[in-house]
Amino acid sequence: MAKEDQEKESNMAKLRAGIIGLKEGGEKLLAGLAMSERFEVQAIADRDMELAKKVGAEYGVEPYDDYRRLIVQEKPGVLFLAVPTYQCGECIQLAAKAGTHIYKESPLARSLPEAVQWLDLMQKSGKKFHVGAVKRFHPAYQKAHQLVEEEQIGTVYLVRAEVFFKIEGDFGWRGDPVLSGGGVLLEMAYAMIDQVVWNKGAPERLYSLNTDKCSKRVLPPSRTEDTAVLTMMFPDGTMGNVLCGWMTEPSGERLILHGTEGTIELDRDVLRWLDSAGNVVLKKKYSCSEAELTERQIEYFADLLTDPEVKSVSDGGDHLVNVAIIESAYLSGRTQLPENLKVYGSLFDV
Repeated sequence: MAKEDQEKESNMAKLRAGIIGLKEGGEKLLAGLAMSERFEVQAIADRDMELAKKVGAEYGVEPYDDYRRLIVQEKPGVLFLAVPTYQCGECIQLAAKAGTHIYKESPLARSLPEAVQWLDLMQKSGKKFHVGAVKRFHPAYQKAHQLVEEEQIGTVYLVRAEVFFKIEGDFGWRGDPVLSGGGVLLEMAYAMIDQVVWNKGAPERLYSLNTDKCSKRVLPPSRTEDTAVLTMMFPDGTMGNVLCGWMTEPSGERLILHGTEGTIELDRDVLRWLDSAGNVVLKKKYSCSEAELTERQIEYFADLLTDPEVKSVSDGGDHLVNVAIIESAYLSGRTQLPENLKVYGSLFDV
């Protein structure tokens, strides 16, 4: 077979992709897709047409400033969404109608009704709906999950999670409760809440204290919460706690899983496994850059789309409980009362 024919056949086998959004991680996705042999990026779209043209010329793809034209004219088989969640609604509706698979950066949605609506659209379309979850693909967190599943630390009875970061400058849409749907809990603690659910399941009851006091020190101030303390109780009596803030230094994140036979500590990419006496069983640093994590998810998604034997590990439905937890946390913050998550139980099967 001639070289040109081989290249043509290779391109025909690739999954045709489009990317919407270049400022919220879209360029990172584009770089990962450009390195992948599984996808061929057809077009990109961003409201900033100058940016779209510049990036499009760099990667040799068609630029658009209207995502609707990209979906309708290019008809990509796979759509990667890297825009703020408030801009995703019509994209998902058009993509579902066009029969397009979707890869969306987290969070799944701003509210539970929005999440259910989008999941229903994608379920009816029969197409895959992947939600980005970098920690589910990080080797350190995968190892921790494996140890929990194998009961290497016995039964988990306490989960502690922390994530802190200081936002510099204007909060932009993240400070607008209508556009964002929420603040630090939804936009920054989401991945840690996902880890709590991934390792322990859905809580039964929760109580949350949220404040926007810290961001009042900057202009313009955020109107969403900048600091939150979320406490959870699980059906088996396990307790969990998530502390988060995006006006706090030093930045960092930790996940600690306490079991009856030991403890697992995750400090970014360092894992420590201790036995019940506090002796170190394993301490290891799992180096994995953001680019590598992006590539891992991209390759997994390609496998999911082409191999029926591949099991979904971060489908939109897997993230529904995360949104329910955060929505309940906001309700608890307003009422100053504990909230029972079971009111959402019937929706977890959507």
